[in-house]
Amino acid sequence: MTTILGIWAHPDDEAFVAGGFLADAVRRGDRVVCMHMTSGEGGLLDRQPCPPETLARVRQHELQDSLTHLGVEEQRFLGYPDGYLDYVPGDDVVARIYDELIEVQPDVVLSFGNDGFTGHPDHRTLSASVTTALEVWNQPEARLCHAIVSSEWKERFVPPLNEFDVFWPGYPTVCTSPDATLHLDVELLDAKVEALRAHTSQMKPFFDAYGDDFMRAMASTEHFRLPDRVGLGSRANEGMASATDLEPDQSRDALIRGSR
Repeated sequence: MTTILGIWAHPDDEAFVAGGFLADAVRRGDRVVCMHMTSGEGGLLDRQPCPPETLARVRQHELQDSLTHLGVEEQRFLGYPDGYLDYVPGDDVVARIYDELIEVQPDVVLSFGNDGFTGHPDHRTLSASVTTALEVWNQPEARLCHAIVSSEWKERFVPPLNEFDVFWPGYPTVCTSPDATLHLDVELLDAKVEALRAHTSQMKPFFDAYGDDFMRAMASTEHFRLPDRVGLGSRANEGMASATDLEPDQSRDALIRGSR
């Protein structure tokens, strides 16, 4: 059984960038663990200000509902302040992630690329901390997968999403050669869309503004990159083709085993 650890900054990150991959892993019998650095208390509730303590409780509850749709049963919060990860001493964040790596013993670590997908500072800080923690852990067989944005996805979906200020100025950074593009089948797409919908405090404005058809189209593909670093260099990436266009079973094998 493969163990996959998703490391995210906020509740809803996991569903937005990799919900299909996580649901597919669960469907195949893999162990999936999601770890969130914050409870997302620094955001808004349905586009309106909300006391941080209240919003934290709301988003924690929404996350549990969302993960149920994906089939993920293991989740943990690390309790860092939302919006301030880059102000926390880097050694502290790296040490906490390292401790989780030791405990979970993942075969695959899934997180943001160095652009943070949306450019959010918490996402970018987390990406760097995950990479450092993996370097310290020094397990050559472990694989790091970055969720990234393709040029086609950016052109089609970023402008409407940015009506709600999803992306920070200058982001996202486009990856022109993803190592795998996952096309979600109907079962996975249904699970991902319902997982997104469960994050009501954050996602309801998008469903209300653009409808299910747009949200399903936006959620229907996921793109991943295997960085040439950590214990994931030439050996781990051996046999990986660039810009691989894969169905769920092929994509999972390509990202985890480096083979088509």
